[in-house]
Amino acid sequence: MTSRRTAVWDRTGTLVLSLVLLVSGAALVWWWSGRSPAADTLSTRSATELTQASWWPAALGAAGVLLVLLGLAWLLAHLHRSTVDRLHVSGSGPQGRLDAAAGEVVGAAADAFADTIGVRRASGSLVRDRGQLVASITATVERECDLAALAQHADLVSAQLHDVLGRDDIRCRVQLKVARLGARMPRAL
Repeated sequence: MTSRRTAVWDRTGTLVLSLVLLVSGAALVWWWSGRSPAADTLSTRSATELTQASWWPAALGAAGVLLVLLGLAWLLAHLHRSTVDRLHVSGSGPQGRLDAAAGEVVGAAADAFADTIGVRRASGSLVRDRGQLVASITATVERECDLAALAQHADLVSAQLHDVLGRDDIRCRVQLKVARLGARMPRAL
């Protein structure tokens, strides 16, 4: 999950780069077609003189270093780890803090959701998504499962998770993925 700032920078950079490429491509096609007034008078002499200047290698090296740093910054912005390992929970006294292993707690909630008829497997993690804590449960379900029962059980698991953690700032997201190959669902008695 990327932050809003990273998403805005990505979109802005993509827009600017796309516009530069479109305009450059259109200008090159126009020049290549021979309709450009500069097509007959274009000379590369000034470009040749520019690349033979004594400062050119240093400027080119500095531009290369700048591009490498921008590329690394872009990669690091996208490698931001969004999972939360430890979570401060209510009940801490004046002598210390009470922390919970967030992944274990959400994993237990995912295991409880996996007990629903029609769910093959489920996994969970606590992530920070756009500044909010989200308990994310991803479940693989059978094609012929009862969605109403799944929704009811998802609400129950979410409420239990909220009660266990005692935090009002945590949202719960249950994502369902339909299984590719059908397996026989257990029948309720």
